[in-house]
Amino acid sequence: MSRLMLAGIVVALLLGSMVTTSCALFGKKETVVTITQVPPVRVAIEKATAGSTIKSIEKIESGDKVTYEVEYMKDGKELAYFTEDGIQVKGAQ
Repeated sequence: MSRLMLAGIVVALLLGSMVTTSCALFGKKETVVTITQVPPVRVAIEKATAGSTIKSIEKIESGDKVTYEVEYMKDGKELAYFTEDGIQVKGAQ
C-alpha cells in the first residue's frame, strides 16, 4: 500500500471520528431512517416531495426535540426539515 493511500485512510478515519465526537458533544443523535419508519410525518414528507425521489431521511434528536432532515432530488439536490408532528420548518415548500 502506498504512503499516499495510507495517509488518505488515516485522514478519513480521523475526520470520521471528529464528526461523531462533535455530534455527541452537542447532544445530537442522527439516525438514517426510511419513510416507513416515520409515520407521524410521513404524509407531510410525501406531500412536500411529491414528484421527486427521496434520497435519504435522517432523524435528528437533540435533547427532547426531534427533527427529520429529508434529502430529495427534484430540480437538483434539495433539503427539507420537519418537526415530529409534521410541520415543515425549513426547505423548499
